[in-house]
Amino acid sequence: MKFCRVIDRSSANAGVARARRRTIRVRAVICDEPDGAEGKFRLRRTEDGWSKPNGEVAPTSYVAEVPVKRSVLIPLVFVVAACTSTNANRVRNFERDADEIRNRLHIPGMSAAILENQKVLWTRGFGYADLENKVPATPDTLYSVASVTKTFGSTLLMQLVEKGQVALDEPIAKYPPSRYAPAITDERVQIRHILSHTSEGTPGQEFSYNGNLYDAITSVIEKKYGGPFQDVITRRILDPLQMTESVPGHNVIDNPELARRYAPALARFAKPYTLYGNGEIIPVTYPSKDIGAAAGLLSTVRDLAKYDVAIDRHVLLEPKTQELAWMPFVSNAGKPLPYGLGWFVGDYRGERLVWHSGNWGLGFSAMYVKLPARNLSMILLANSEALSDPFWVPGETNPFICSFLRHFVFNGDDPCKQAAEAATNKWLEGRAAHAEPTITLDEAVLASYAGEYQQSEKRTITITREGTRIFIDIPRKGDRLELFASPKGDFFFKVPNTTTRVRFVREGETVTGLELTFGEGEAPIQTKKIR
Repeated sequence: MKFCRVIDRSSANAGVARARRRTIRVRAVICDEPDGAEGKFRLRRTEDGWSKPNGEVAPTSYVAEVPVKRSVLIPLVFVVAACTSTNANRVRNFERDADEIRNRLHIPGMSAAILENQKVLWTRGFGYADLENKVPATPDTLYSVASVTKTFGSTLLMQLVEKGQVALDEPIAKYPPSRYAPAITDERVQIRHILSHTSEGTPGQEFSYNGNLYDAITSVIEKKYGGPFQDVITRRILDPLQMTESVPGHNVIDNPELARRYAPALARFAKPYTLYGNGEIIPVTYPSKDIGAAAGLLSTVRDLAKYDVAIDRHVLLEPKTQELAWMPFVSNAGKPLPYGLGWFVGDYRGERLVWHSGNWGLGFSAMYVKLPARNLSMILLANSEALSDPFWVPGETNPFICSFLRHFVFNGDDPCKQAAEAATNKWLEGRAAHAEPTITLDEAVLASYAGEYQQSEKRTITITREGTRIFIDIPRKGDRLELFASPKGDFFFKVPNTTTRVRFVREGETVTGLELTFGEGEAPIQTKKIR
């Protein structure tokens, strides 16, 4: 973002020529005010150096120090230094804010990148990718980007539209149902309705975000490209852009060849966590391993920066096609909606925002926001849902994006800070209010619970003990969760918004089974202890 604009006595072309010779004839420099101030000011060269209109000498944070001479010739590097210094200040201010917000929300690890004019301006990791082993988060830490994957699905679909191989007004019913989207038989539902989240109820009537329904375009992509989505995203986007740190789905570990290819990236995969109660950080399971048009991509901020640059250079889509994806979808009643075709779109204080959040509910979250008119982008990835869980609207309630806009767009003045603060407080208070007390049980009691419990011929649940802690396996994910003893006599998970309860069944002194209840009033699932 240019901080200073040089005004010279010559024409623009002559100015460029002089710039190439490293010097220009400067009459004045127009600079933005620093954070916290208002408007712009004009620096003029005087015998005392560079000064503002009120005679105040400009500090070196605005213009690098130069020898005081009457000559009006100065090296261009000094003007560039002023701009560089300003970016450094803005980055430093945002960096400070981001880490403070991260700590307040108890996010173990986070990685960030800011791009300007198709170049990485800044990137950094905060906290830990692996809290227990104190592995730092870096720009190369791998995260699940969750619904940011939808922008990739949109890009692949719009490439087909661009080639005339798919029409946005085609009925989605002509394609087979995907794994996660229910079968859609309503001939009125078009591909455009799926991409814009307007397929529920009367198609095109209103916006209703539904990640599962969005997955319906996975089948369109697979049919038209002639292969699994995992292969298509690799061939069409990841490999051409040299996104070598990205992984097309965690399920690559189930394929020996793919597991070997992506082993270096997976070695940097962050561990997922959640916030429970008042500041307690709890390890949780990894999300679904599958990948489709709606979710499943694993990536880094450094790789997503390559994706961002490719978007802006129109490597993936022609400008008119990209603009179509970024246009607010218009409802049947003529109302612009907050979503385009695979992207959220909106306006904040006259600034056009194009963005997408990602949130698995637990363990991972993401925020990717673009200001096309300014050629400015921000990418944030975290190993907790707190990055975007209650803060999904940039410029209104997301404290990270609020800080980004405040320092890089609005020069320190933006009312979203108060709204973001209120949203943060409400979210933290909600987490604290739903915490449940625990009790400590004797190790011998816990040891009696350890073993295998059979639910059916195909499903066995394993309970393991580590000292005073016990865990239940999650068979389909190859993972486990810790169980916590409740004063009520059963066990629960320290997982927000989860009502699952576990109760061990005894006959005398012998543990004979366990019961799983997934909600109040629901019949428990019975299991039998077999060893």
